[in-house]
Amino acid sequence: MIEIEEKVRESKGFKVLIAMLDEYFGKDNYQIRQYQFDGYPGADPNVDFTVIVDLPKLKGVSFEVGGSGNSEMFRVGGTGSIGIAIPTEDTTSLLISGEHGDGLAHALNLKKWYFGVGVENTEKVHEYFDIFMDYYHHL
Repeated sequence: MIEIEEKVRESKGFKVLIAMLDEYFGKDNYQIRQYQFDGYPGADPNVDFTVIVDLPKLKGVSFEVGGSGNSEMFRVGGTGSIGIAIPTEDTTSLLISGEHGDGLAHALNLKKWYFGVGVENTEKVHEYFDIFMDYYHHL
């Protein structure tokens, strides 16, 4: 599991995600609670993973990264995409963190963002995180 975590940390999606968390919350203002990997047994992990993050005003936010890394590192290759799932009280759906919640786009009824945002498009990544921050500041 440690090898997979190290490979995930080397992926483009993880680097962009951490850069966004650092930029929007500051390095000391969030805590990564858990990594969840979707994959297959053996030495060929799938690139898809979720990072469960506790923020000062919101615990158990799921930042999902899919299709990140390179072909040597991961089966899928590519640069990936990021999606955010937020804990909410008005749903029966469960997040990987165990909290009730839903995808950010679904919770806010923003169809444009249903599939998250591509890692390579810096402007769109910031726009997506701005939407999340607007939600976060109104908690």
